Amino acid sequence: MTAAEEKANDLKISFKDLSDSAREDIDAIEKAERELLSTEEKLQSAEAEKVHYEGVMHNKVLHDIKEAEAECEKLQEKRQENFRKASIICPECEMEALGGFAASTPEQLSAQLSRLKQRLQHESQRYTESIDDLRALYDKKERKILTKRQTYAALREKLNACQKALDLRWCKFQRNATLLKRQLTWQFNGHLRKKGISGHIKVDYEQKVLSVEVKMPQDASGTTVRDIRGLSGGERSFSTLCFALALHEMTEAPFRAMDEFDVFMDAVSRKMSLETLVDFAVTQGSQWIFITPHDISMVKPGERVRKQQIAAPRG
Repeated sequence: MTAAEEKANDLKISFKDLSDSAREDIDAIEKAERELLSTEEKLQSAEAEKVHYEGVMHNKVLHDIKEAEAECEKLQEKRQENFRKASIICPECEMEALGGFAASTPEQLSAQLSRLKQRLQHESQRYTESIDDLRALYDKKERKILTKRQTYAALREKLNACQKALDLRWCKFQRNATLLKRQLTWQFNGHLRKKGISGHIKVDYEQKVLSVEVKMPQDASGTTVRDIRGLSGGERSFSTLCFALALHEMTEAPFRAMDEFDVFMDAVSRKMSLETLVDFAVTQGSQWIFITPHDISMVKPGERVRKQQIAAPRG
C-alpha cells in the first residue's frame, strides 16, 4: 500500500509536469495561429491592393503611355520633316562650322540669327567682292596654306635629321675628346718614362684649364708635384719638352722649330733630350729645326739629319 501511494505520488508529479508542458505547447500553438491569421489578413489586403493597382494600370496608366508614344511618334515625324526643310535652307555642316546650336533654345537661336544677320550686313558693306570671288580667294588661300604646311613638314623632317646628326656628332666629339685626353697622358708618360718619371695631364674642356702632374722617382714621400714650376730647372725643362712632344705627336705640321730648349738642363738630361728629339723628328717625317747654344757633337749626322754650326761672335 505504501509503495502504491509513492507510485501514485510520482504519477501525479509526472502528470503535473506533462500538463505544464502541454500548456506551454498549447500557448505556442495559439500564438502561431494568431500570427497565421494576421498574415492571412495582410495577404488578403495585399491581394486587394494588387487587384486595385492592376486595374489602375490597365485603365489609366497604359492608356496614357500609349497616347504619349503616339504623340512622340508624331513629333518625331514632324521633327524629321522640319530637319529636311531646314537642311535645304542651311546644311548641317555649315551650322557645325559656326559652332552648332544643338543645346540652344528657340530664343537663343533667334538671338543668334539676328547677330548673324547683322554680321552679314556689316560684312556685305565692308567687302564689295561677290561670294564666288570670296570662295575663289578662299580656295587659293587654302592651297597656299597646304603648300606651306607641306614645306613646313619637309623642313621639320630635315631639322629632325640635322638634330639627330648633331647629337650623334656631339657624342662622337665627346668620346674623341675623352680619348684625346687619355692619349695625351699616355704619350706624355711614354716620354717621361725614359728618365724614370711618371706624370698625368688633366684637361677640363668646360673651364678651359690644363694641369700637369709629375712624380719624381727620387721622392721617397711619393708626393706628386702638381705644378712643374715646383721642379728644378732641368726637370722642369725635360717635363716641358715631354709635354711638347706629346702635343707634337697629336698634331700635324710640315715645319717645327724649338729654340734653346736645353738651356737649363744638365748634361745627362741634355743628351737624353737631344736623342729623344732627333729620334722623334726622324720617326714623324716632318722637318724640325733645333737651335741650341750647347755642344751637339753627340748628335750624329745622317741622311735626314743635318748640323750647322755658326761661328762664335767676336767681342
